[in-house]
Amino acid sequence: MTGDKGPSLEEVLSSSGRTRILSLLSRVEELHLTEIAKRTEQSYSATERHLRALEEAEVVEERDYGRVRIFRLRLDNPRVRTLKDLILQWDHGLDQPA
Repeated sequence: MTGDKGPSLEEVLSSSGRTRILSLLSRVEELHLTEIAKRTEQSYSATERHLRALEEAEVVEERDYGRVRIFRLRLDNPRVRTLKDLILQWDHGLDQPA
């Protein structure tokens, strides 16, 4: 990634798989990897790869509970809170009739 300043927005949003994960995690507090893969209609390995990239970018965090891996947005990061707000506003707008 880009070092001290953190990743660029382009790096974080560089794939539709990552944006689907971010959209999902913006609506729910936390989920385990298998459920994220299922709800975003991605393979387990692709989901895991995207989550690793988002974790390296300090956008998501992982918590292990035995063999269950739970992921959530890192809302202690102001950039992530802003991104979550944008996603929720954007997705809410899609629910409105034209």
